[in-house]
Amino acid sequence: MSVMKRTVLLCAGLLFGLCGCRSSAAHGIQPTEPAKQLDLSNLETAYVQECIEAFLFDGDSLPAKTPMGTSLEWSVEQGHATLEQNVLHKTEGALEYEPLVLSVAYGENQLTFDSLQLLDEPVAYVISYFTSEGTDHEQLKLAYTFNGEYWFKVHEDKGILKPSIGTKRLRDPALVRKENGTFSLLATQGYDTDSIYVYDSDDLAAYKNERMILLNVSSKELPMSGKQAWAPEAFYDPFLKTYVIFWSSPEDGGIFYSTSDDLVTASYPRKLNDPGYPVIDITMVHSTHGWTAILKDEREPMEEYSQVIRGNGLTWASIDTFSEPIYQRHQVEGPMILKSMESEAWYVVVDDYTRSAYKMLKTADIESGAFQELEDTELMIPLEQPSHANAIRVTWKELERLNQAFGQ
Repeated sequence: MSVMKRTVLLCAGLLFGLCGCRSSAAHGIQPTEPAKQLDLSNLETAYVQECIEAFLFDGDSLPAKTPMGTSLEWSVEQGHATLEQNVLHKTEGALEYEPLVLSVAYGENQLTFDSLQLLDEPVAYVISYFTSEGTDHEQLKLAYTFNGEYWFKVHEDKGILKPSIGTKRLRDPALVRKENGTFSLLATQGYDTDSIYVYDSDDLAAYKNERMILLNVSSKELPMSGKQAWAPEAFYDPFLKTYVIFWSSPEDGGIFYSTSDDLVTASYPRKLNDPGYPVIDITMVHSTHGWTAILKDEREPMEEYSQVIRGNGLTWASIDTFSEPIYQRHQVEGPMILKSMESEAWYVVVDDYTRSAYKMLKTADIESGAFQELEDTELMIPLEQPSHANAIRVTWKELERLNQAFGQ
Protein backbone atom coordinates (compact mmCIF):
# COMPACT_ATOMS: atom_id res chain seq x y z
CA MET A 1 0.00 0.00 0.00
CA SER A 2 1.45 3.39 -1.00
CA VAL A 3 2.21 6.13 1.53
CA MET A 4 -0.33 8.39 -0.13
CA LYS A 5 -3.05 5.71 0.05
CA ARG A 6 -2.32 5.02 3.72
CA THR A 7 -2.51 8.78 4.38
CA VAL A 8 -5.86 9.05 2.60
CA LEU A 9 -7.28 6.09 4.59
CA LEU A 10 -5.99 7.50 7.86
CA CYS A 11 -7.58 10.88 7.19
CA ALA A 12 -10.82 9.19 6.19
CA GLY A 13 -10.78 7.20 9.42
CA LEU A 14 -10.24 10.32 11.50
CA LEU A 15 -13.02 12.12 9.63
CA PHE A 16 -15.32 9.13 10.21
CA GLY A 17 -14.73 9.39 13.95
CA LEU A 18 -15.07 13.17 14.07
CA CYS A 19 -18.32 13.22 12.13
CA GLY A 20 -20.01 11.09 14.77
CA CYS A 21 -20.42 7.96 12.62
CA ARG A 22 -20.70 4.86 14.81
CA SER A 23 -20.06 1.15 14.43
CA SER A 24 -22.99 -1.23 14.81
CA ALA A 25 -20.91 -3.29 17.27
CA ALA A 26 -20.77 -0.37 19.69
CA HIS A 27 -24.30 0.94 19.24
CA GLY A 28 -26.45 -1.66 17.49
CA ILE A 29 -27.76 -1.66 13.93
CA GLN A 30 -29.47 1.43 12.53
CA PRO A 31 -33.26 0.95 12.22
CA THR A 32 -34.84 0.84 8.79
CA GLU A 33 -38.53 0.32 9.63
CA PRO A 34 -41.15 2.17 11.69
CA ALA A 35 -42.52 0.49 14.81
CA LYS A 36 -45.49 -1.82 14.30
CA GLN A 37 -48.72 -0.34 15.64
CA LEU A 38 -52.05 -1.54 16.91
CA ASP A 39 -55.15 -0.32 15.09
CA LEU A 40 -57.07 1.48 17.83
CA SER A 41 -60.01 2.57 15.67
CA ASN A 42 -62.15 -0.25 17.15
CA LEU A 43 -61.23 -0.48 20.83
CA GLU A 44 -63.10 -3.72 21.49
CA THR A 45 -61.25 -5.46 18.67
CA ALA A 46 -57.97 -3.98 19.88
CA TYR A 47 -58.71 -5.30 23.38
CA VAL A 48 -59.33 -8.83 22.06
CA GLN A 49 -56.14 -8.71 19.99
CA GLU A 50 -54.12 -7.92 23.11
CA CYS A 51 -56.04 -9.79 25.84
CA ILE A 52 -53.75 -12.84 26.21
CA GLU A 53 -50.03 -13.46 26.45
CA ALA A 54 -48.02 -15.46 23.94
CA PHE A 55 -46.91 -17.81 26.75
CA LEU A 56 -49.75 -19.37 28.68
CA PHE A 57 -49.41 -21.71 31.64
CA ASP A 58 -51.35 -24.77 32.71
CA GLY A 59 -54.15 -23.41 34.89
CA ASP A 60 -54.30 -19.94 33.33
CA SER A 61 -57.77 -18.42 32.91
CA LEU A 62 -58.79 -16.78 29.64
CA PRO A 63 -61.00 -13.67 29.74
CA ALA A 64 -64.71 -14.46 29.51
CA LYS A 65 -65.90 -11.13 28.11
CA THR A 66 -64.65 -7.80 26.86
CA PRO A 67 -64.88 -4.63 28.98
CA MET A 68 -67.81 -3.69 26.72
CA GLY A 69 -69.70 -6.80 27.88
CA THR A 70 -69.35 -8.98 24.76
CA SER A 71 -68.87 -12.67 25.54
CA LEU A 72 -65.63 -14.33 24.43
CA GLU A 73 -65.96 -17.94 23.26
CA TRP A 74 -62.56 -19.68 23.20
CA SER A 75 -61.63 -22.89 21.36
CA VAL A 76 -58.44 -24.97 21.20
CA GLU A 77 -57.68 -25.38 17.50
CA GLN A 78 -54.31 -27.11 17.85
CA GLY A 79 -52.20 -28.49 20.69
CA HIS A 80 -52.45 -30.98 23.54
CA ALA A 81 -54.73 -28.82 25.66
CA THR A 82 -58.28 -28.54 26.87
CA LEU A 83 -60.48 -25.71 28.13
CA GLU A 84 -62.64 -26.19 31.21
CA GLN A 85 -64.71 -23.11 32.12
CA ASN A 86 -62.16 -20.92 30.32
CA VAL A 87 -59.23 -22.46 32.23
CA LEU A 88 -56.43 -24.00 30.14
CA HIS A 89 -54.96 -27.39 31.00
CA LYS A 90 -52.41 -29.58 29.29
CA THR A 91 -53.51 -33.04 28.17
CA GLU A 92 -51.59 -36.30 27.80
CA GLY A 93 -48.75 -36.06 25.31
CA ALA A 94 -48.15 -32.33 25.78
CA LEU A 95 -44.57 -31.11 25.46
CA GLU A 96 -42.86 -28.96 28.06
CA TYR A 97 -43.32 -26.08 25.60
CA GLU A 98 -46.49 -27.12 23.78
CA PRO A 99 -47.33 -25.21 20.57
CA LEU A 100 -50.88 -23.92 20.88
CA VAL A 101 -53.44 -22.39 18.55
CA LEU A 102 -56.51 -20.72 20.05
CA SER A 103 -59.47 -19.08 18.40
CA VAL A 104 -61.91 -16.69 20.00
CA ALA A 105 -65.35 -15.64 18.81
CA TYR A 106 -66.92 -12.37 19.97
CA GLY A 107 -70.17 -11.12 18.49
CA GLU A 108 -69.92 -11.72 14.75
CA ASN A 109 -66.12 -11.64 14.82
CA GLN A 110 -63.48 -14.31 15.21
CA LEU A 111 -59.74 -14.13 15.79
CA THR A 112 -57.09 -16.86 15.77
CA PHE A 113 -53.85 -16.79 17.78
CA ASP A 114 -51.52 -19.22 16.02
CA SER A 115 -48.16 -18.53 17.68
CA LEU A 116 -48.79 -19.43 21.33
CA GLN A 117 -46.99 -21.76 23.73
CA LEU A 118 -48.57 -23.65 26.63
CA LEU A 119 -46.18 -24.26 29.53
CA ASP A 120 -46.45 -26.30 32.72
CA GLU A 121 -48.04 -24.75 35.81
CA PRO A 122 -46.10 -21.70 37.08
CA VAL A 123 -44.58 -22.14 40.54
CA ALA A 124 -42.34 -19.12 41.06
CA TYR A 125 -41.03 -15.80 39.79
CA VAL A 126 -37.38 -15.42 38.84
CA ILE A 127 -36.30 -11.90 39.70
CA SER A 128 -33.50 -10.06 37.89
CA TYR A 129 -31.77 -7.10 39.57
CA PHE A 130 -28.40 -5.39 40.02
CA THR A 131 -26.47 -3.43 42.62
CA SER A 132 -24.86 -0.01 42.20
CA GLU A 133 -22.02 -0.66 44.66
CA GLY A 134 -19.70 -3.50 45.67
CA THR A 135 -17.16 -5.62 43.84
CA ASP A 136 -19.81 -7.07 41.52
CA HIS A 137 -21.79 -3.88 40.94
CA GLU A 138 -23.65 -3.32 37.65
CA GLN A 139 -23.85 -7.02 36.86
CA LEU A 140 -26.85 -9.32 36.50
CA LYS A 141 -28.05 -10.92 39.73
CA LEU A 142 -30.98 -13.28 40.24
CA ALA A 143 -33.37 -14.31 43.01
CA TYR A 144 -36.67 -16.17 43.09
CA THR A 145 -39.89 -16.18 45.10
CA PHE A 146 -42.83 -18.55 45.43
CA ASN A 147 -45.25 -16.19 47.15
CA GLY A 148 -43.90 -12.67 46.55
CA GLU A 149 -43.04 -11.96 50.19
CA TYR A 150 -40.22 -14.45 50.80
CA TRP A 151 -37.30 -14.34 48.37
CA PHE A 152 -34.36 -16.70 47.87
CA LYS A 153 -30.91 -15.87 46.55
CA VAL A 154 -29.43 -17.41 43.42
CA HIS A 155 -25.63 -17.86 43.44
CA GLU A 156 -25.42 -16.29 46.89
CA ASP A 157 -26.43 -12.81 45.67
CA LYS A 158 -23.33 -12.70 43.45
CA GLY A 159 -23.13 -11.34 39.92
CA ILE A 160 -23.60 -13.94 37.18
CA LEU A 161 -23.16 -11.82 34.05
CA LYS A 162 -20.76 -8.95 33.34
CA PRO A 163 -20.77 -7.19 29.94
CA SER A 164 -17.67 -7.31 27.78
CA ILE A 165 -18.68 -4.61 25.27
CA GLY A 166 -20.02 -1.06 25.40
CA THR A 167 -19.89 0.76 28.72
CA LYS A 168 -19.64 -2.61 30.55
CA ARG A 169 -22.23 -1.26 32.99
CA LEU A 170 -25.31 -3.50 33.18
CA ARG A 171 -28.29 -1.86 34.92
CA ASP A 172 -32.07 -2.45 35.12
CA PRO A 173 -31.98 -6.07 33.84
CA ALA A 174 -35.26 -7.51 32.58
CA LEU A 175 -35.97 -11.06 31.36
CA VAL A 176 -38.30 -11.77 28.45
CA ARG A 177 -39.51 -15.02 26.96
CA LYS A 178 -38.54 -15.55 23.37
CA GLU A 179 -40.93 -16.87 20.75
CA ASN A 180 -39.64 -20.44 21.29
CA GLY A 181 -40.09 -20.34 25.08
CA THR A 182 -36.45 -19.70 25.99
CA PHE A 183 -35.25 -16.36 27.32
CA SER A 184 -33.51 -13.12 26.49
CA LEU A 185 -32.15 -10.53 28.87
CA LEU A 186 -32.43 -6.79 28.20
CA ALA A 187 -30.54 -4.21 30.26
CA THR A 188 -29.65 -0.54 30.37
CA GLN A 189 -26.09 0.17 29.26
CA GLY A 190 -24.79 2.67 31.78
CA TYR A 191 -26.55 6.04 31.72
CA ASP A 192 -26.24 8.24 28.64
CA THR A 193 -26.21 5.71 25.82
CA ASP A 194 -28.53 5.16 22.87
CA SER A 195 -28.46 1.36 22.97
CA ILE A 196 -29.29 -1.50 25.34
CA TYR A 197 -27.64 -4.82 26.10
CA VAL A 198 -29.32 -8.02 24.91
CA TYR A 199 -28.37 -11.65 25.67
CA ASP A 200 -29.96 -15.05 25.06
CA SER A 201 -30.34 -17.86 27.60
CA ASP A 202 -31.69 -21.40 27.50
CA ASP A 203 -31.80 -21.89 31.27
CA LEU A 204 -31.59 -18.43 32.93
CA ALA A 205 -28.13 -19.38 34.25
CA ALA A 206 -25.84 -19.04 31.21
CA TYR A 207 -26.04 -16.11 28.79
CA LYS A 208 -24.76 -15.90 25.23
CA ASN A 209 -24.93 -13.87 22.01
CA GLU A 210 -24.00 -10.56 23.68
CA ARG A 211 -25.11 -7.67 21.50
CA MET A 212 -26.62 -4.21 21.53
CA ILE A 213 -29.87 -2.91 20.08
CA LEU A 214 -30.03 0.73 19.05
CA LEU A 215 -33.23 2.33 20.42
CA ASN A 216 -32.79 6.08 20.92
CA VAL A 217 -32.50 7.22 17.33
CA SER A 218 -34.30 9.89 15.33
CA SER A 219 -36.76 9.20 12.53
CA LYS A 220 -38.34 11.65 10.10
CA GLU A 221 -41.44 11.75 12.31
CA LEU A 222 -39.80 11.82 15.74
CA PRO A 223 -36.55 13.65 16.58
CA MET A 224 -34.67 12.06 19.48
CA SER A 225 -31.64 13.03 21.55
CA GLY A 226 -29.70 9.81 20.98
CA LYS A 227 -28.66 9.96 24.63
CA GLN A 228 -30.70 7.56 26.75
CA ALA A 229 -32.38 4.15 26.56
CA TRP A 230 -33.22 3.32 30.16
CA ALA A 231 -35.01 0.47 31.93
CA PRO A 232 -35.98 -1.67 28.90
CA GLU A 233 -38.70 -4.29 29.28
CA ALA A 234 -40.24 -6.40 26.54
CA PHE A 235 -42.81 -9.04 25.67
CA TYR A 236 -43.68 -11.05 22.58
CA ASP A 237 -46.98 -9.83 21.13
CA PRO A 238 -48.88 -12.84 19.69
CA PHE A 239 -51.14 -10.67 17.53
CA LEU A 240 -48.51 -8.36 16.04
CA LYS A 241 -46.04 -11.28 16.04
CA THR A 242 -43.19 -9.09 17.21
CA TYR A 243 -41.37 -8.16 20.39
CA VAL A 244 -42.48 -4.88 21.93
CA ILE A 245 -39.70 -3.11 23.87
CA PHE A 246 -40.59 -0.32 26.32
CA TRP A 247 -37.85 2.07 27.44
CA SER A 248 -37.36 5.53 28.93
CA SER A 249 -35.48 8.70 28.05
CA PRO A 250 -35.74 11.65 30.45
CA GLU A 251 -33.84 13.74 27.92
CA ASP A 252 -36.65 13.14 25.42
CA GLY A 253 -39.44 13.59 27.95
CA GLY A 254 -40.96 10.20 28.52
CA ILE A 255 -41.47 6.55 27.63
CA PHE A 256 -41.12 5.07 24.17
CA TYR A 257 -41.52 1.72 22.48
CA SER A 258 -39.75 -0.03 19.64
CA THR A 259 -40.64 -3.32 17.95
CA SER A 260 -38.28 -6.09 16.94
CA ASP A 261 -38.84 -9.33 15.05
CA ASP A 262 -35.66 -10.96 16.33
CA LEU A 263 -34.22 -8.97 19.28
CA VAL A 264 -31.22 -8.22 17.08
CA THR A 265 -32.45 -5.08 15.39
CA ALA A 266 -35.31 -2.76 16.34
CA SER A 267 -37.62 -0.27 14.70
CA TYR A 268 -37.57 3.48 15.01
CA PRO A 269 -39.19 4.51 18.31
CA ARG A 270 -42.70 5.74 18.98
CA LYS A 271 -43.85 7.62 22.07
CA LEU A 272 -46.35 6.08 24.48
CA ASN A 273 -49.12 8.01 26.17
CA ASP A 274 -48.16 9.92 29.29
CA PRO A 275 -50.06 11.85 32.00
CA GLY A 276 -48.90 15.23 30.65
CA TYR A 277 -45.59 15.37 32.51
CA PRO A 278 -42.27 13.46 32.28
CA VAL A 279 -42.38 9.80 33.32
CA ILE A 280 -39.92 6.89 33.17
CA ASP A 281 -39.52 3.26 34.34
CA ILE A 282 -42.73 1.71 33.07
CA THR A 283 -43.78 -1.87 33.77
CA MET A 284 -47.06 -3.38 32.51
CA VAL A 285 -49.30 -6.40 33.07
CA HIS A 286 -52.58 -7.77 31.78
CA SER A 287 -55.42 -6.88 34.14
CA THR A 288 -59.16 -7.48 34.33
CA HIS A 289 -60.20 -4.76 31.90
CA GLY A 290 -57.09 -4.51 29.74
CA TRP A 291 -53.62 -3.48 30.86
CA THR A 292 -52.26 -1.81 33.98
CA ALA A 293 -48.95 0.06 34.18
CA ILE A 294 -46.89 1.32 37.11
CA LEU A 295 -44.44 4.10 36.23
CA LYS A 296 -42.32 6.78 37.85
CA ASP A 297 -43.07 10.51 37.99
CA GLU A 298 -39.84 12.14 36.76
CA ARG A 299 -40.66 15.76 37.52
CA GLU A 300 -38.41 17.87 39.68
CA PRO A 301 -37.64 18.50 42.44
CA MET A 302 -37.20 14.78 43.06
CA GLU A 303 -37.85 15.22 46.77
CA GLU A 304 -41.44 16.12 45.85
CA TYR A 305 -42.19 14.14 42.70
CA SER A 306 -40.02 10.99 42.69
CA GLN A 307 -43.00 8.64 43.21
CA VAL A 308 -44.79 5.92 41.25
CA ILE A 309 -48.23 6.24 39.68
CA ARG A 310 -50.69 3.82 38.09
CA GLY A 311 -52.04 3.85 34.54
CA ASN A 312 -54.84 1.83 32.91
CA GLY A 313 -55.95 1.20 29.34
CA LEU A 314 -57.59 -1.38 27.08
CA THR A 315 -54.23 -2.21 25.49
CA TRP A 316 -50.55 -1.58 26.21
CA ALA A 317 -50.62 1.05 23.45
CA SER A 318 -53.59 2.94 24.89
CA ILE A 319 -52.81 3.49 28.57
CA ASP A 320 -54.69 6.76 29.03
CA THR A 321 -55.97 6.97 32.63
CA PHE A 322 -53.41 7.87 35.27
CA SER A 323 -53.63 8.07 39.06
CA GLU A 324 -52.09 10.14 41.78
CA PRO A 325 -48.99 8.63 43.47
CA ILE A 326 -49.68 5.22 44.98
CA TYR A 327 -46.86 5.59 47.53
CA GLN A 328 -45.38 8.76 49.00
CA ARG A 329 -43.28 7.89 52.05
CA HIS A 330 -39.93 7.75 50.21
CA GLN A 331 -38.40 8.59 46.84
CA VAL A 332 -38.78 5.47 44.70
CA GLU A 333 -38.35 4.22 41.14
CA GLY A 334 -38.02 1.00 39.13
CA PRO A 335 -41.42 -0.64 39.88
CA MET A 336 -42.04 -4.36 39.45
CA ILE A 337 -45.46 -6.09 39.52
CA LEU A 338 -46.10 -9.60 40.90
CA LYS A 339 -49.43 -11.45 40.89
CA SER A 340 -49.66 -13.78 43.85
CA MET A 341 -49.70 -17.48 42.97
CA GLU A 342 -51.47 -18.27 46.25
CA SER A 343 -54.28 -15.69 46.35
CA GLU A 344 -55.89 -12.82 44.44
CA ALA A 345 -53.35 -10.34 45.82
CA TRP A 346 -51.00 -8.22 43.75
CA TYR A 347 -47.62 -6.83 44.79
CA VAL A 348 -45.77 -3.78 43.53
CA VAL A 349 -42.09 -3.72 44.46
CA VAL A 350 -40.32 -0.35 44.21
CA ASP A 351 -36.68 0.61 44.49
CA ASP A 352 -36.23 2.88 47.52
CA TYR A 353 -33.03 4.14 45.93
CA THR A 354 -31.98 6.59 48.65
CA ARG A 355 -31.87 3.66 51.08
CA SER A 356 -30.67 0.93 48.68
CA ALA A 357 -33.63 -1.30 49.54
CA TYR A 358 -36.95 -2.50 48.19
CA LYS A 359 -40.36 -1.44 49.44
CA MET A 360 -43.34 -3.70 48.81
CA LEU A 361 -46.94 -2.59 48.31
CA LYS A 362 -49.92 -4.97 48.32
CA THR A 363 -53.39 -4.62 46.82
CA ALA A 364 -56.39 -6.80 46.05
CA ASP A 365 -57.00 -4.97 42.75
CA ILE A 366 -54.07 -3.87 40.58
CA GLU A 367 -56.37 -1.69 38.43
CA SER A 368 -57.94 0.47 41.11
CA GLY A 369 -57.35 -0.93 44.58
CA ALA A 370 -55.70 0.89 47.47
CA PHE A 371 -52.13 -0.12 48.28
CA GLN A 372 -50.89 -1.22 51.69
CA GLU A 373 -47.17 -0.96 52.45
CA LEU A 374 -45.80 -4.16 53.96
CA GLU A 375 -43.37 -3.70 56.82
CA ASP A 376 -39.81 -4.97 56.39
CA THR A 377 -40.45 -7.43 59.22
CA GLU A 378 -43.19 -9.08 57.14
CA LEU A 379 -40.78 -9.79 54.29
CA MET A 380 -37.70 -11.89 53.63
CA ILE A 381 -35.58 -10.23 50.94
CA PRO A 382 -31.99 -11.28 51.80
CA LEU A 383 -30.28 -9.15 49.14
CA GLU A 384 -27.50 -6.63 49.69
CA GLN A 385 -28.38 -3.14 48.36
CA PRO A 386 -30.51 -4.33 45.41
CA SER A 387 -31.72 -2.00 42.67
CA HIS A 388 -34.44 -1.98 39.98
CA ALA A 389 -35.94 -5.48 39.79
CA ASN A 390 -37.98 -7.30 37.16
CA ALA A 391 -39.78 -10.66 37.40
CA ILE A 392 -40.82 -13.46 35.08
CA ARG A 393 -43.02 -16.50 35.80
CA VAL A 394 -41.30 -19.89 35.60
CA THR A 395 -42.23 -23.57 35.90
CA TRP A 396 -40.77 -26.07 38.37
CA LYS A 397 -38.53 -27.58 35.68
CA GLU A 398 -37.18 -24.15 34.73
CA LEU A 399 -36.50 -23.22 38.35
CA GLU A 400 -34.86 -26.59 38.97
CA ARG A 401 -32.53 -26.11 35.98
CA LEU A 402 -31.54 -22.67 37.26
CA ASN A 403 -30.79 -23.90 40.78
CA GLN A 404 -28.90 -26.96 39.56
CA ALA A 405 -26.66 -24.76 37.42
CA PHE A 406 -25.46 -23.03 40.60
CA GLY A 407 -25.36 -26.16 42.76
CA GLN A 408 -28.41 -25.20 44.82
